[in-house]
Amino acid sequence: MIKSIFLTAFDLTKKNAIVLIGVFLSIVLLSFLIGLLGELLRQQIIASVVYNIFSLIVNISITIATIKLAFSIIANQTLTFDSIKPNKVELLKIIRSSFYLILLIFSILFLTLGFLELLGVIDPSFTAFFEDLSKDPNHLFNYTMLQLAYTLAILLLIIFPVLIIYMRLGFVNYLIIDKEIEVGSAFMISYQFTKGKLGFIILLYLAIIALNIIGLAFLLIGVLFTIPMSFMIIALAYRYLFPKELLEEPSFLI
Repeated sequence: MIKSIFLTAFDLTKKNAIVLIGVFLSIVLLSFLIGLLGELLRQQIIASVVYNIFSLIVNISITIATIKLAFSIIANQTLTFDSIKPNKVELLKIIRSSFYLILLIFSILFLTLGFLELLGVIDPSFTAFFEDLSKDPNHLFNYTMLQLAYTLAILLLIIFPVLIIYMRLGFVNYLIIDKEIEVGSAFMISYQFTKGKLGFIILLYLAIIALNIIGLAFLLIGVLFTIPMSFMIIALAYRYLFPKELLEEPSFLI
């Protein structure tokens, strides 16, 4: 199925290359200008707070626009600004969903850390390792392979539960935009529909990473195609994991 999704995404990206690459370059330019503005306002507390709120709204608006654009291309609809621009309801829902997801991830992270400390898996050397590197990154070469392997293993134990939850809930925004449902319902449906599909999702994201590494290998020019193609791949994967005929059943639209 992953091969089929990639081939379809390639065809759609090639067919709509001018639009997708244009949107991608516009996002890069906008992100650069916003980052530059942030540097200018960094020393001013009030202006910095206003900037952070503005930056959040812009980034979420970009997320909504790219999802809508991918849906429009998949459905072979006429591409217009009105068809992809965010509305206030969508914006507020995505802000809420992002806040809930971040809160959930941090909660799981701290619970995992606490659990591993209770088991005695994490010792003071784990924290000392990062404190040492923060002072001088070159100290990394002072550690043995066994010490590095221990640190990496602990990091994987900490990150693994977070990655599982993130992958299970990674399509929440797509559900909100596609079905116009409430945030809580989107979380429950995303978690339910991805049950037993974790292997597929992991392989999908690994394949996307590999695709963009190939894009980077072509003197960075390749990413002009591979990153927009990645947008299409995720949207197509959403259509595969969340079939319209099942989502239209009343029992799922809570």
